[in-house]
Amino acid sequence: MKKAKIALTAMAVLAVVGGALAYRAANPIKYFKEGIQNQCTVLTFQAVVPSTTGFQTRLSTASTTLRCPLITVTTVQ
Repeated sequence: MKKAKIALTAMAVLAVVGGALAYRAANPIKYFKEGIQNQCTVLTFQAVVPSTTGFQTRLSTASTTLRCPLITVTTVQ
């Protein structure tokens, strides 16, 4: 009985993690990029994720009247 309880708990945890990953894949991250006045206010849906290797670009997850921060990202396929 104890092994069955542990197995069911493990399956529940994996189901929650899988659901969270599926939700994240279905809802792309909203990024803001710089507009004409170098303000980070233009909404865009880029297929990129933050990374330590890749290319650098100016994107932010929040709108601001300042310049967007320089971050390193990789593309998602």
